[in-house]
Amino acid sequence: MKFIRKLFIKNYEDTKNPAVRYKHGLVAGIFGIISNVILCVFKLIVGIIGNSITVIADAINNLSDAGSSAVTVFGFKLSSLPADSEHPFGHARYEYISGLVVSVIILVIGVLLMKSSIEKCITPEEVSCSVFTYIVLGAAILMKLFQMMLYLNFSKAIDSGALKASAMDSRNDIIATTAVLISTIIIDTTGVNIDAYMGIAVSLFIIVSAVMLIKESMSPILGEKPDKELVEKLTDKIKSYDGVLGIHDLVIHSYGQTKCFALCHVEVDASVNILISHDIIDNIEHDVFNELGIILNIHLDPVDLQDEEMLTLKKIAESVLEKEAPALSLHDFRIVKGDTHTNILFDIVLPFGDKTDIKEVENKMEEEFRKINDTTYFFVVDVDRQLS
Repeated sequence: MKFIRKLFIKNYEDTKNPAVRYKHGLVAGIFGIISNVILCVFKLIVGIIGNSITVIADAINNLSDAGSSAVTVFGFKLSSLPADSEHPFGHARYEYISGLVVSVIILVIGVLLMKSSIEKCITPEEVSCSVFTYIVLGAAILMKLFQMMLYLNFSKAIDSGALKASAMDSRNDIIATTAVLISTIIIDTTGVNIDAYMGIAVSLFIIVSAVMLIKESMSPILGEKPDKELVEKLTDKIKSYDGVLGIHDLVIHSYGQTKCFALCHVEVDASVNILISHDIIDNIEHDVFNELGIILNIHLDPVDLQDEEMLTLKKIAESVLEKEAPALSLHDFRIVKGDTHTNILFDIVLPFGDKTDIKEVENKMEEEFRKINDTTYFFVVDVDRQLS
């Protein structure tokens, strides 16, 4: 399918460019509209002549696919609009919405097909077949296979959920049309009318697939956990700079495949001149944008590397976590000494679903701390959720 991209899309490899993404959606959408309308017309002719509810429903399904392709084109057009005063992060999430709309259309078609098939079960009608029926259905399967391959290729090229939904819809159509063809062969050779029952089976498959697609389409709209590979790449990039002691509280927001924002805290030596540390942070933000295309905003966290007691207690606290709750981690560890007690302050990162009792962890830490001296320790612990 690369030759199609190369033929119709200028600079087709520059997939981070919104204009190039729009061209991918436009080419795929126009192809979908034309091919689905052609399939719909021929299947309607065959279905009406042969009085087959399954073939007619399959034709209507192709008509809805043409509408879905139009929605996809419209979604890509809106997502390519530049940022404005009301939408400073751009409009790229329209692509997610178009994918959701396509998924809902698939669900509606599945429900309507189910309704028609059940009605045919109650009041069955005679179905007839012809050579033309087999030719149209066979050609439709080949066309849908080509559609699916094109949509998958385009979706992988620009990482598009909308085109992936269209590819899955084409896959459903292949299965549906194959079921129609099998049903036609059985009716033609045995005289047993299974038209309506095959329609029910196909509609169930379409409904289940649509529900899964809706769930997948809604995920980026609601806000999902960033890709693990992206998190690792960004983290490694930040840690590679001299002067960076650690990184935590990384949050990544996506406003479409071409618009990504990230926030994080970076630990630096408190004894280093603040202007030098600030320059390091500026360089990281600048380089990350140029190399990864991520707009990064860093909060500077100074760490006192001269306080031996704090460093010792932190090391013990980390060893307790490693032993008692290896899924947890801590950051922003500091101490405030007083005449009667010492306050221990830090943040613990707690993954979603983890049931660790933080109070028990504190008690274990205090036991280990007391082995060093008999100071009374008070814990001030903030719990962070793991967002990346």
